[in-house]
Formats: sequence, structure tokens, C-alpha cells
Amino acid sequence: MNRLSIAALLLLNAGCPGLDPVLPDAAVTDAQINHDGLSCLPNNDGVVEQGELTFVAGLGAVFVVNPPGTLAKLNPAGHWVEGQTEWDFSDNSGVAVKMTVEPVSGWYAQHFPGADIAMGVTAKADTLQILKIEKGRVLLMGIVSRQPEQTLMIYDPPIEAMRFPLRRGLSFTSTSRLKEGSKVNGLPFYSEDTYTVSINRQGTLRLPHLRLHKVLLIETLVTIRAVGGIVKTTRQLQWFAECYGEVVRALSAADEPSALFTEAIELRRLSL
Repeated sequence: MNRLSIAALLLLNAGCPGLDPVLPDAAVTDAQINHDGLSCLPNNDGVVEQGELTFVAGLGAVFVVNPPGTLAKLNPAGHWVEGQTEWDFSDNSGVAVKMTVEPVSGWYAQHFPGADIAMGVTAKADTLQILKIEKGRVLLMGIVSRQPEQTLMIYDPPIEAMRFPLRRGLSFTSTSRLKEGSKVNGLPFYSEDTYTVSINRQGTLRLPHLRLHKVLLIETLVTIRAVGGIVKTTRQLQWFAECYGEVVRALSAADEPSALFTEAIELRRLSL
């Protein structure tokens, strides 16, 4: 499919250690966007099917991200407009970053037989998520550093990171332990990690020059239980649209108490 559906591959944060031509918002319809490059036509049923997305190494998309070391404000509850929730991400300020789906290669590849693709955990992409694509779901096999032998986290069994179709009311939990030999920052590391995923909200979302309908908000809580009884959590919010995949993502600071947090250590929005 098109380069926009690569956004769907920017999946779940582990919690561990040039813009395209402007499209005037008021005049753009979903069908017109389709003719400008989308190979799938949204039917606005509020359901994202796996077949609407593409999982292929080499695809890339540009996102606008808040500068490193800053906190980005957001309103995940949205506003009530004309009888429905609306999220406004029309502010285009920030740093443009291209994120790319990568092949599973390099020093870590031998540890993940059967893996399909690698993706940056954050926009900086100094650590990578290793993913396996199966019918009806995406599995997180582990997390590695680009720098050899620094971070190697292998889930046994893999974490279920995404389940299709995406629709309001979906919720699931996936728990796994790190395989013996895993390490973080060069030191041995062991934990039991739980991903709790839920979709409770649907609404309209505004990007700088585009309005998308029946967008789903995916809430993810990652709980890490390490040796010695240490428990850490992190949260993530992802806005998914039919055919576009992930269009906005927000990552919380550690141990954020609110599911709908209002300050993000990273807020990235799809740039058209």
C-alpha cells in the first residue's frame, strides 16, 4: 500500500530502558485524499482492518515531533463538537522526522528467527522494536539497541502488541518475561512485562491540513516488574485512522497516573 500506512507500524513503546504538498482542509474529502496516494478508500465504519495496512521494510513517513527534552501539551479527552469528540492536532510546530520500517539485520538478527521488521521505539530510533506479523495480530519479539551488545531484550513468548480488527470496545492484555541473557545498557536485566491495551474513544481528528473521521484512540499501559520487586509503568496514546494507520502518538513520562495524560515526553503527528 502507500507510504502513509507505515504509520501503523509505529506500535507500542516498550517503556524500557521536507513536507508534502499542502492540502486545504475545508476542500479535502476522504475520496480526494485517496486519489492523492492512498490505495485504500476509507468507508468510515470506524474499524481498522489488518488488510488496510502494509508491513514492508523500506516504507517511510514524515512526522512532526516536539523538540528533545521538552514536554508537549495535549488534550486526549478532546472537545465536544457537533455531537462528537474532536481532537485538534493542527499545530504543525516541531521537528520533522522521517521514520522508516527496517529489515531485521545486523548484530541482533540471530536472536530473532522469524522476525519480519524492525521499528524505532521513539523518534530518535536509537533502540528498535523487533516485530513479527501474523494473521490478526502483531507480535513484539523484543527490543534492541542499534549499538551492538548494549540492549538485547527478548520476550519469551512474544508480546501481543496489536490485535485486529481495531475497533471501539476492544481490550486485551499480554504478559511475557525476558529470556535469560537479556540485557539493558550492557548489564543483565530480567523483568516480567504486561501490556494492557484498550480502545474506548472514537472521534474526529484534525491535522494541519486534513480532517479525519471516526478515528480510534488506543490507550496502552506497560507495566514492568523487575527483580527486587521494582515496578515501573509507562503509558502511550495512539490515534488510528482507516487506511492511514497511526496518525498521532503520545508517550508519557514514567509512572504517569492518568490514562489520559496531558503532557507527553514525545508527541508526534503525521505530516502530509
